[in-house]
Amino acid sequence: MRVIVSGSRDWAGIYGESRVQAVLNTLLTLASTLGTRLTIVHGGCPSGADAVADRWCLRREDQVDMEVFEPDWRSLGKRAGPVRNQAMVERGADMCLVFMKDGSRGATITASLAREARIPTYIVTWEEPE
Repeated sequence: MRVIVSGSRDWAGIYGESRVQAVLNTLLTLASTLGTRLTIVHGGCPSGADAVADRWCLRREDQVDMEVFEPDWRSLGKRAGPVRNQAMVERGADMCLVFMKDGSRGATITASLAREARIPTYIVTWEEPE
């Protein structure tokens, strides 16, 4: 099961971590039940949802594969993020998970690209408990 994870750079803290982990734990259980290996694909952002997904995968490296599409900021400049997002989608996936906080532009673009590619896309919104 190949899953693209995208999200806001400011998706962080205990609430953010637990939200991503809960969703990824559920996907791991589903993949295991279906007898398939889970592959998490993310954009290599050092903060936010990508970083949370990266840490989660590293703790489960015996159970989960990870592909990181790091943007080439040096040669592409501001186009690097959208080019990276397009590359992740073009490789294909069974699902795209977008962890959305404050209308993240990059996460919104990734969700649009995935939907255009007919990849089932799910938005997890930031709804911090009061």
